[in-house]
Amino acid sequence: MITGNPGTGKHTSARLVAKRLKAEIVDINRLAIENEAVASKTAKGLEVDMKKLGRLLASILKKKGNFVVVGHLAPYVVKPAGIDMVAVLRRSPARLEATLQERGYIREKVNENVSAEILGISLYDSIKAFGKRKVAEFDTTGKEPEQTAGDIIAAAQKKKPRRAGAVDWLAVISEEEVQRFFDY
Repeated sequence: MITGNPGTGKHTSARLVAKRLKAEIVDINRLAIENEAVASKTAKGLEVDMKKLGRLLASILKKKGNFVVVGHLAPYVVKPAGIDMVAVLRRSPARLEATLQERGYIREKVNENVSAEILGISLYDSIKAFGKRKVAEFDTTGKEPEQTAGDIIAAAQKKKPRRAGAVDWLAVISEEEVQRFFDY
């Protein structure tokens, strides 16, 4: 499973990992849209029916095969059983801000996602949902997607250790930046 905040490289990495492992991608966002699990659409984005989405995912993951599940909602809708590893992708707040702005996110949504990245919400929620032994954290800042995919595969195959909690953006950003991102 690959998760993390929007803009961290989840889908690009998932495509590369799935190709190399000959696995099927299960895109949580696409699944929600294609199966009418979107409750409403607002200026801030889509509101998803989490229970319906969870049931859809469970029915897919019951099937035999290799899957790479990808999406920022994964810790909230995927059950831990059958998940071998959870890759949480991280990106520096400044780079993440630029990526989200390039995608046309409104300022409030940029700040919300960058604040969540600074605090490590995706990592925390993944550890809470799946346990620390299944979670591996990857900083994608300045890395080519192929390198991130290779690192994910190496951790999944236990060729590299799974580390979680090593990325600490609060230690590297200024107080002014913190204030800017949290002032929304």
